[in-house]
Amino acid sequence: MDAAFESQYRLMQRSFASKGIEINVAFAPGGDVDYLYRTGRLLTRVRDDNLERLSRLLPGVVRVDEPGWGDLAVLSIEGVERGSLTVPEALNVLDERLGDDNPVRRGRAPLATPDHVVHITRLCPATEPELPSGNPAGPWPAQRPPTANPAPVMIGVADTGLLDGPLPAWLNGVTGDPDALGPILSGGLPRIPPFKGHGTFIAGVARCMAPQAGVYVADHFTMSGGELESAIVARLDDLIQQHNPAVVNLSAGTYTRNNWTSLGFEAFHEAHPGLVLVAAAGNDATDREFYPAAYPWTLSVGALGPDQLHRAWFSNYGSWVDVYALGEGMVNAYATGEYTYQEPPKAPAVQVFGGMSRWDGTSFAAPLVAGMIAAHIARTGVPAEDAKSAVLGQAVMLPGVGPALPV
Repeated sequence: MDAAFESQYRLMQRSFASKGIEINVAFAPGGDVDYLYRTGRLLTRVRDDNLERLSRLLPGVVRVDEPGWGDLAVLSIEGVERGSLTVPEALNVLDERLGDDNPVRRGRAPLATPDHVVHITRLCPATEPELPSGNPAGPWPAQRPPTANPAPVMIGVADTGLLDGPLPAWLNGVTGDPDALGPILSGGLPRIPPFKGHGTFIAGVARCMAPQAGVYVADHFTMSGGELESAIVARLDDLIQQHNPAVVNLSAGTYTRNNWTSLGFEAFHEAHPGLVLVAAAGNDATDREFYPAAYPWTLSVGALGPDQLHRAWFSNYGSWVDVYALGEGMVNAYATGEYTYQEPPKAPAVQVFGGMSRWDGTSFAAPLVAGMIAAHIARTGVPAEDAKSAVLGQAVMLPGVGPALPV
């Protein structure tokens, strides 16, 4: 692990442990981090004879009484091979025993997968929040002018919730689950825990593009920026059922075992085939697929640098990225309090924030595009899928980058 990854992973590991959940890292053959997963558990879908096949191929595997969603089932491998196998080892054994009968070889989803950890891209945004230079009074990019007689439109943000007020004017009317700060410190300001304010910043970016849109910011990432695949799809479903958003922004995702599909997001898409889901492409400067952004049914967004002519240094890329938008040097709403940096070289420096920050990441490129889609709906009243196509139709081709939406 590099130092930045390790610092963020340890935060997440402790947070999951506080809820009685153990997570771990699977490493690629060369020693690089491959994916994150819950220890001792697999996912499968309760269809056809999946459970029976798994019981035959992995004697001792059992379905546990833990929340799944839809036809997802959570399985324990604690009784397989006397509990001696890790999740990657158990799945390797399964692949060996399936041989040519592995459904992946026929272009289908795997029989079982890890319960991957879905995380706010790269376990964190591309950088930690920074104090904006010049003490700006407003956001960058700036808020767009309102539309006369706008059609109603709702943006759902699956993230860390919404900070308690006071919030800046461009967030008036935005609602969400509370994103609570830490205790009051000796200087009279609250402690800002890692990842807090992420959802509020995203809501601010979306609102600047669509100033009259409704926005609901759900707290889906309570574990220091991470959540289990099996849980996040259920929470996304709740967001849709309760708030009926036209567009959902998910600035998070996961790398998967063997780059195979995520069973959780496959099930989610089957339940919501018409949803416009805008997903961040990830911040690891790799062309490796990051899910759910890599699916053709999502709108995956990579990040441009401040000149909006080049890809940001951190942005993932590849044929699976649909469009790029500004994701570096952005300024928007943040917490008021004291933040202690977690990553080298700044850790353990302390910075006082006053309600605004400068932040980088595909996490923030995605809501720019989600906001553009919502703004098009507000102006025209067309369905969300048509608005998505219209916005993508405005993209310009940047040499060496791909389609981009400058602001």
